[in-house]
Amino acid sequence: MRNYQMDLSISEKFSSFNNILEVDKQSDIKLHEEVYKIAKYFMEELNYDRIPYSQYGNLSNEYKVLLFTEKALDIYRKDPMPYRIYGGCLFSKIKFTKGDDYWALEWIWIHPFFRNRGNLKKNWTQLEENFGNFIIKTPISNDMKAFLENMKSKHEHIEL
Repeated sequence: MRNYQMDLSISEKFSSFNNILEVDKQSDIKLHEEVYKIAKYFMEELNYDRIPYSQYGNLSNEYKVLLFTEKALDIYRKDPMPYRIYGGCLFSKIKFTKGDDYWALEWIWIHPFFRNRGNLKKNWTQLEENFGNFIIKTPISNDMKAFLENMKSKHEHIEL
């Protein structure tokens, strides 16, 4: 197993009312670099052979990227409030020849320190509000499978 460090960025420039930052092709390049870093951690933890994001943020309208943030109260000294980026996810639009188009969760990653603390559950509600009955791309980690089994949702999520 390879050793690697997972540094979390703190920013006073990027903040969010609901602790989710949407990143699109017009977003600051620094946000795309943050997504790339999160995607790299995802790749390293799950032993993928490539990073599932371009560090240059060349997104089309068929993609939505979200970063999960929280107030960095441990380092707050004065305004503006700093925010810590602790995870992210990428959705893509899948177009079917018949029927509706669906959003698909391509990947999601949360720093290990922030897991099992209700962060995914809190953000999951927002994901469902934004993307409705979305597809979840496989493979799915055991932790994610357990989360999905325990999550009570009005939305149906298809594993593809």
